[in-house]
Amino acid sequence: MKTALAGFAALLFMSACAIAPGVCEVLGSGEAAALHSGESEAAALVPEEGGAAALLPDEGLLEGWKADGEVLLYSAGDLWEYINGSAETFLMYDFKGVAVKHYLNGSGSEIKIEIYEHGSPLMAFGIFSQYRSPDAGSLGFGNESFGDEYTLHFWKGRYYVKVYAYDEGPGVAEAMKQFAEAVESGIAEAGSIPEEVSLFPAEGLVANSVTYVTEGVMGSGNLPPAFIASYGGGAAAKIYLFTLDDAAKAAALFESYSGGIGAGIKEVESGGTGYGIAAGEAPYRGRVVVIKSGKRVAVLSGFGDQEGRAEALAAAMAEGIAAAEAKQ
Repeated sequence: MKTALAGFAALLFMSACAIAPGVCEVLGSGEAAALHSGESEAAALVPEEGGAAALLPDEGLLEGWKADGEVLLYSAGDLWEYINGSAETFLMYDFKGVAVKHYLNGSGSEIKIEIYEHGSPLMAFGIFSQYRSPDAGSLGFGNESFGDEYTLHFWKGRYYVKVYAYDEGPGVAEAMKQFAEAVESGIAEAGSIPEEVSLFPAEGLVANSVTYVTEGVMGSGNLPPAFIASYGGGAAAKIYLFTLDDAAKAAALFESYSGGIGAGIKEVESGGTGYGIAAGEAPYRGRVVVIKSGKRVAVLSGFGDQEGRAEALAAAMAEGIAAAEAKQ
């Protein structure tokens, strides 16, 4: 039954890609299409102690639902056998393993649970942020969640959890929620939403648009990981936020990037906060504004001729960064 439903699962993912730009931006349509390869039968069939497998609900948890087959386990070495085209994306987020289990009820409806384990809460947030749709509201699970009638996603601690349904049969929606609650309750380490999410100025910020990208930031292989937020008023308007180990490393990145766009650095003050700022032309990005405050650097890109707006957002961000670092 799993093999027969694999194509439909792939279609669900392709639909999610259409509404979750973060996924498409990282994967590309060709890689997403590769999901049609379905689930591999080569996965280990014996669950390991602890980890994601231990969080899967027992088949007797919900009346009328029973396990369909054994638990499927995949590691970083064979994840491509399960999700193929999107495996590379998961590996970018310190992926440790995934446990998968199918459940059936008497009417033939099926629910699948996937529990992805990553190296830290930050990495779990990162992979979740790639799949989240900005238009989807929270469902109240974990630290953050979203979904529709066929899928329920959330992250908590080091885990990113997906609950899938293949139809809207009687009791399926409620069963999805109960399965999700069971998994969530078993995750002892909650983690927290990264502090950087709160540092993006609220004015014009597109709701639920903050993502965390570990590789290829702004199309470069030389930049460190970054949080990225989208802003209204232009499809390309984004702020990239880099957190470095210390202020010296932040200064080095700031000076290097500013030099690369041929921009002179100025020291300015806003609201009692001093910070460095530079503006120049970046290849393929046009006019950009870059700031440095404490151990963080931000690049504002895609604001076009709204440089005044970009600089106002930069000032607000510098003030927020200074306030946050002062509390540490």
